[in-house]
Amino acid sequence: MKLRTLFLFGAGVVTGLMIAKKLSADDEEIVHGPQQMRPANPMMRAFSDRTAAFSDRATVRSLDAIRRARVAIRDRLVEQGYDEAAWS
Repeated sequence: MKLRTLFLFGAGVVTGLMIAKKLSADDEEIVHGPQQMRPANPMMRAFSDRTAAFSDRATVRSLDAIRRARVAIRDRLVEQGYDEAAWS
């Protein structure tokens, strides 16, 4: 291998690494959302935990209500003779 070829190969590797570094860097124009932080006050921490648990339970109950409504609608449509394949 000639010295010139070795030099070109090395320059290509260095150029590739520089491009990869630039492409993987974070864009400074992008705003990052709020980071999850725990309140220092124990009272606020307990309130925050309870609020999150309440919110999770409300989400589950809401999804259950939507599922029950879908089943009820599907049952009514089947009773009226509509095709059940559309709901599968």
